[in-house]
Amino acid sequence: MAVELEKLYVQLIPEYNIRLCTQSCFEKRISWIHMVEDIEFTQFLHGNELLFNSGLNYESNEWLKKFIDCLCEKNAGGLIVGMHDGMGFPQEIVDYCNEKKLPLFSASWDTPYIDIMRLFSEILLKNEQIETNLVNALKNAIYYPDSQDMYQNHLERNGFFEDYSYNVIRISCHTYDTDKGNSILEDLERDIRYSMKKSIIYKEQGILTVLVAGHFEAWVKECVRDMCENDENIYAGIGITVNKLNEIHRSFESAQIAYQLTKTAIPKNYLVYNELGIYKILTDFKEPTLYTKFVDETLGSLLQYDREHQTDYVAILQAYFENECSTVCTAQALYCHKNTLTYKLNAIKEILGYDILNNENRTKIMLSFYILRIGEMWYNNRKA
Repeated sequence: MAVELEKLYVQLIPEYNIRLCTQSCFEKRISWIHMVEDIEFTQFLHGNELLFNSGLNYESNEWLKKFIDCLCEKNAGGLIVGMHDGMGFPQEIVDYCNEKKLPLFSASWDTPYIDIMRLFSEILLKNEQIETNLVNALKNAIYYPDSQDMYQNHLERNGFFEDYSYNVIRISCHTYDTDKGNSILEDLERDIRYSMKKSIIYKEQGILTVLVAGHFEAWVKECVRDMCENDENIYAGIGITVNKLNEIHRSFESAQIAYQLTKTAIPKNYLVYNELGIYKILTDFKEPTLYTKFVDETLGSLLQYDREHQTDYVAILQAYFENECSTVCTAQALYCHKNTLTYKLNAIKEILGYDILNNENRTKIMLSFYILRIGEMWYNNRKA
């Protein structure tokens, strides 16, 4: 679990002679610490590290700027540099770090780096254990909601109280998966931790599950929407807001439905369960075969005819309904003559064996198309 740099800084006693030189810690979060003396070793950093440097190689501002650039490329969390005889950094360097939003600290050459690194390591390891326990508690709340003794006490001890509001988010970007991991997903996780400070995050199978506590749903939606609008390869689903720990599983389940629909039925990369409309009804059922039978009864004969004769009557019927059952508009959308479309619509009516413009039949047809859009999630097309 990353720790806010500012919280680490306040643990230092005055005798250590470490001073923050930049305007702030820029809300950086630190995941680990390293001693890095030269530029060539920055390539091994993973991001969010606090770096210690003795200052022995600091011979010019040009060298230090190049060193800072390499750290910023690796998303370093901060830099501590030993200065001879208590000297300070030139304003040029301080301004450069402020511009780069890299926290810069000065230390003296007799500052006990070993003691400080040991102190910070203990804090980071303790917080990592807390994070592991919180993730396990969240998973128990999701998968074993009736066993409150498996999660409630631990969540409340760490500030996730019973009367908070909770939202679960499911988010991924599999497009960027590589043999070495997914740096974009790591950046997303870092951004989420930065903006949603009261949260628990874990990753499974390339998908982030995020529990956000104590925030309004509108604010959560805005944050996630901004992420997805900036990159069409990021997919996210937001679950319902719940106000009890033993209801977190409901938010997770609804977030999963919204997330899956982004990849199947609805051509959007960001969905909120409460905004799914009719899909909320279609995805909230106890008996899946009910929907299979409904589609078969309504469109089954047409689906079978298309398979056997290699026609596209189902697609034509769908286009007809998407264009408000207007022959003229549908013909324009399909780039065909109005008379040709009329002939095909009559053939469709004959195959189905009922009037497609009857109000009840129109409702059934539209519902069937919604179910078909859900695709492999709940409805498997019959094999020929």
